[in-house]
Amino acid sequence: MKNHRLHFMIALCSSMLLVSGCSHLPFMKKKDDAYKSAKEGSPLEVPPDLTKPAENDRYSVPAAPSGGSAAATATALPVAQPIQDSAPPEAAHAKLSEQDNDILLDIPVDHAWRRVGVALDKAGFTVDDQDRVKGIYFVSYADPEKKQEDKGFFSSLEFWKDKKKAAPQKYQIQVQSSGAGSAVSVLDRDGFHEHTETSAKILEMLYEQLK
Repeated sequence: MKNHRLHFMIALCSSMLLVSGCSHLPFMKKKDDAYKSAKEGSPLEVPPDLTKPAENDRYSVPAAPSGGSAAATATALPVAQPIQDSAPPEAAHAKLSEQDNDILLDIPVDHAWRRVGVALDKAGFTVDDQDRVKGIYFVSYADPEKKQEDKGFFSSLEFWKDKKKAAPQKYQIQVQSSGAGSAVSVLDRDGFHEHTETSAKILEMLYEQLK
């Protein structure tokens, strides 16, 4: 038992001597004082264009006057003005030309096209179709003053019967450029200019809505 204790003590003392001796070896010394020999380097140079950030006074707030109240400061700031709508366009002037059998408008053809469409609706015309490229409204109209024509001899003998109203006829309402303005004319179903009492009535009805 004593021998084991003696061996343990010898091994412990040997380990302590070994550790303490290593610290005196040259390659085991720590070089913690290396920073003491370091020299101060030259300072970094900043380019001239980066020494000061670019300034923009777009969002700058003007300073309040010294000794002024908050109300005075508020009045000094610019007040935003409300955006005013442009004046409404002047109403178009219409002129009925009986010689040329058309209606002259002092507005561009694009505006005239929309106004004629509204006028046809207000006048009670039935718009069957339209061709915006050619500027034509295809309409149907029955002249209330015209009666249906007799179809034969025996029909003419039935004088006691009221004659039926004429069936609706097909017409074309053309809107085209004319100088600085536009012109509205009545064509027959085949696209030829109509110069009849019925076409004159159609123009008169449109003129009443366009003037």
